[in-house]
This record gives sequence, structure tokens and C-alpha cells, in this order.
Amino acid sequence: MKAVIIAAGCGSRLKNEHQGIPKTLMKINGKRIIDDIIDKVHACGISELIIVTGFEDKLLEEGLRNYENSMINIQFVHNPDWEKANGISVFAAHQIIEVKDQFILLMSDHIFSRKMLQMMIDTDVPADEALLAIDFKITSIPDLDDGMKVVCKKDKNKVYQITEFGKQLNEFNAIDAGMFKLNYSFFDALADSIENDRTSLSDACNVFSAKGKMKGLDIGDSLWLDVDTPEMIGQTNILAKIFDRDLDSLKF
Repeated sequence: MKAVIIAAGCGSRLKNEHQGIPKTLMKINGKRIIDDIIDKVHACGISELIIVTGFEDKLLEEGLRNYENSMINIQFVHNPDWEKANGISVFAAHQIIEVKDQFILLMSDHIFSRKMLQMMIDTDVPADEALLAIDFKITSIPDLDDGMKVVCKKDKNKVYQITEFGKQLNEFNAIDAGMFKLNYSFFDALADSIENDRTSLSDACNVFSAKGKMKGLDIGDSLWLDVDTPEMIGQTNILAKIFDRDLDSLKF
């Protein structure tokens, strides 16, 4: 199992906070966002990471030199079109992912609980399907207007059949929590979408949804936060809960 972390964007809404560095190098609760992600990935048994860079790629690579000669193996892939939609950054990882590989896809500005990641790793995903972490705790989402809305119906156990994605949906029953478990087949959907000028990650998800191949995993009481605005940095209560729960569960 590998993990792909998308870290290409410039974080324009946080420019006053990150002051020109990749926002994943910003500290939250005294810890860099990227370090918290890597710690949890490694705690769940994954040591092979692919980081897709874009904005200030050299600064990001330099900022992660502390992982050299460690148990974490990081490979960097640069997306020169990082100012375009995020599907292009995800597709850049196909250069390293092998056809037989399954991988976890993560956003570099999401803080999440280790429990949520472990649930995704432990859930089986057939080679022609894709899995997304979904949150039914809609009333607790701090920035619901900006959230990626999801329409889904029960499939089996905690897994749901996703039928539609979109930030502008008026009717929905869950929110995209920004964590995926994917197979190489997802790159084929991305390639088709990009070729037709549909370049966002959600475009490829809708391709899978139309085929009945996009599944959602109910994350239950697991917590996560998309740290992409100053207001989200101010969500100290949620951030503290995420860190505290993981302090209880991590056994190094």
C-alpha cells in the first residue's frame, strides 16, 4: 500500500498565514500539517509516500528533508499545471503508481484522525471501484457551503453507493471527507475526464458514479478538518479533539 498526498496548490485563501510557503508546512497546534499526515500514515503501516508538488515545489522538498534516512520513503512528482484543477495533480501520480497497486489518496491540507485512515485501509475495494470517506455529520461541518456534497444510498455495512458529487447540490446526505482508497483504474477515469476538459477530482468521481463504481465509507464519529481558510485554523476545538483522540490511540 502506498499513499499519495496532493500538495500542489498555493493556498491562496491562507496567503496571509502561510506567507509564501506551501501551506502544508504551516504549523497547527505546534505541528506542521504534513508531519501530522505522515505520522498517521506511517502509524497505519504505510511507509511509501508519493507527494505531488506544484507551488514552491523546491521549498516543499527542502522542508521534508528531515525524512531522509528514515523509515519513510518519499517520492516527489511535480505538476507544472498546478494552478489548474486538482484532478491534474492526482493524475500526475500515475507516473509512479503501478497497475497492480492500491493506494490511499490524501489532501495535504486535511487534518484527520488515525481511526478514519485505518478504516479506509481495512475496507476492501475491488480493482474496478473507488472508495471515498464520507461524513454524515452534516450539521457539524464548519464550512458546509464549501464542502463537496455527496448523494448516496446504503450498499452494505458501512459502505454506500455514491450516485452524485457536487459543491452546488441542493439535496445531499453526506460530505466528501477528502480521503480515498483507489486502484490504478481511477487514472483511466481521470484521463478521460481531462481529455474532455473536466479536470477536477470530482469529475472523475462522477465518471465512476455513473458506472456504479464509486463507493463511500461512513466514517462514523471520526473527525477531520479541511484547513483551507483562516476560519478553519480558528477551529481549535475540533483540532484539539483530533489530536487528543490520536494521542490516546497511537502506540509507538
